[in-house]
Amino acid sequence: MKIVWNDRSIRWFRDASAYTGFHAQLAGAILSHIPVRDSLCDVGCGSGLIDFILAPDFGQITCVDRDPVAIRSVEEQAGILGLDNVSALCLDGGSLSGQWGTVMALFHGTRELLPHYLSLARDQMILVTHGSAEGSFGPSDRRGTKHIHTSVMEGWLLDMGVDFDVEEFSLEYGQPFTDLEDARAFLTAYAAPMEPEELENYLHQQLQQTDDSTFPYYLPNCKKVALFTVPRP
Repeated sequence: MKIVWNDRSIRWFRDASAYTGFHAQLAGAILSHIPVRDSLCDVGCGSGLIDFILAPDFGQITCVDRDPVAIRSVEEQAGILGLDNVSALCLDGGSLSGQWGTVMALFHGTRELLPHYLSLARDQMILVTHGSAEGSFGPSDRRGTKHIHTSVMEGWLLDMGVDFDVEEFSLEYGQPFTDLEDARAFLTAYAAPMEPEELENYLHQQLQQTDDSTFPYYLPNCKKVALFTVPRP
């Protein structure tokens, strides 16, 4: 399901990242595969949450996304955090030119774009995909479909004839909510349409109450991911 970037979706992603530590843990896994950390390009960066965590470890990070709302968010947050080594480009990845030590794409890409991304990397390309095709939220028959997942990426890389390593693991990446209306809006955005009664039943069964006054509700999600490392030939 395609992400629509707006103030609300950006807030959801930031809240989930901070509450679960998902991007901090993913960043640690990624760093273990990047020995030389002079420059990084994150293609299809979205709101750039992982780049803010990686920034202290790199000389320079370039965030690239074709969505102007996402790029504006990256620029604003980098400024708030005082990250002078993070820059942002509003550009389609296929039009990108330059050279970086590592080129990275998280939950993004196509078979046609991968050779281009690899050509931009001096050392390696890092790819992170969903572990399976099934979406995470909503009843099983209402979940979205993930078009880039482990077996799809493996097929693309085999077709390219490149060497690669893959590491599979799971991380908690659920969604905290400020109130029940926030939870209903989230499910409406990220699951297939449901009747009101079906939505309420799902929330009653899956939503957890917390002791956090800021986020009194939490929708758990153990997210399976695959981390591919592709060395530059």
